[in-house]
Amino acid sequence: MSKRTKRKPMIAEEAKRLRQQSEDQVENFFLDRDPIKQYVRHFGWLQVVQNYVEKRRNDGVDRPLKYLTLPGPNAPDVGLLWRAGLLVRNDNGFPDVVICDKEHADDASKVLGAVGGVSRQWFHEAVLQELEPCFPFDVINLDMYGPVVTSSPNRDWALRTLAGIRRAVRLQKGQSFLLLLTNSTDDEPARTYLEGVLLQNFNEDDFTEAYLERYKTLDLIPFRNNYRAFVSLVLPKAIAKMARDRGYRITEHFVAKYDRESHHLLCHSFELEPLGGRDPAKKYEPRFKSIVWDELNEELSSHIQKLAINAYAEFIPTLVPRDPLDVLEIFNTKPSLKAEMTKEAESLIGWQNPNRPESRTRR
Repeated sequence: MSKRTKRKPMIAEEAKRLRQQSEDQVENFFLDRDPIKQYVRHFGWLQVVQNYVEKRRNDGVDRPLKYLTLPGPNAPDVGLLWRAGLLVRNDNGFPDVVICDKEHADDASKVLGAVGGVSRQWFHEAVLQELEPCFPFDVINLDMYGPVVTSSPNRDWALRTLAGIRRAVRLQKGQSFLLLLTNSTDDEPARTYLEGVLLQNFNEDDFTEAYLERYKTLDLIPFRNNYRAFVSLVLPKAIAKMARDRGYRITEHFVAKYDRESHHLLCHSFELEPLGGRDPAKKYEPRFKSIVWDELNEELSSHIQKLAINAYAEFIPTLVPRDPLDVLEIFNTKPSLKAEMTKEAESLIGWQNPNRPESRTRR
């Protein structure tokens, strides 16, 4: 076999890698400038975080936010929050930001400088190892392209991201926080698992009443041809169960749908607030000094468990009447808003450059 023949597989693999790299660069170029994505950043992230910070201040807490993000190569979310004065930047970088990005951690690190932690693993792997010492956070932004629940025949693999989120909630140690969650709804064969989750709720009176009021039936027919609407109802329920089990009240502040070329996406913004008669400022500190992974030991008092069960029962029916905002539909009716979001997105290009006018006016 000639040397040229031997090199062919390596050449083909390198060509494939370069093509993928080029496609990623083009996708990131348009994503960073996309007004639809900027709408989500502005109303689903920036405004929600601003309101949360104001709430913290009213409760007597004014320390810097600790922020976990899946940033992409240019970290526009960090730039947006920093320009709004919500994240601290020093001469070296962002000490209170932790990044987790399997594909773009190195690029993001170049943009951000020194940060509080870096993981180059998938999120569900990182929370088992590298990220654990970094918890808890005030804001966790899981901006994912893939689905949280997949149709993999291997159940452990299918639920890997959901398990990672559950572990992250436990690692918060009972501290108040925001969970910003973006995921695709493209893996429709996962419907079987989600149907089982929803059917459980038909045993709950308040949920059943709300479901009947809207859909006039107690079956899954309303979602037969609308998988994304189905996910938008069931996924928050799964997150709410995690909140209940850790003694939190959960609130959904924002939910929207939008499309990419090959993805149908949902974005949720949740607040998880610890229950119980604590001083308001204490909500923003860990409830538990350590995490008990032994299920035989109960960390929550019976009083807090009851409060959490009641809060869960109150939350679930609120998911039925609401629909995710349709960002494209909003832009079709408000072209001036689309222009505003386009301008705002473009203003974030190169945000890390200290010579940009926007950067010079921020701390």
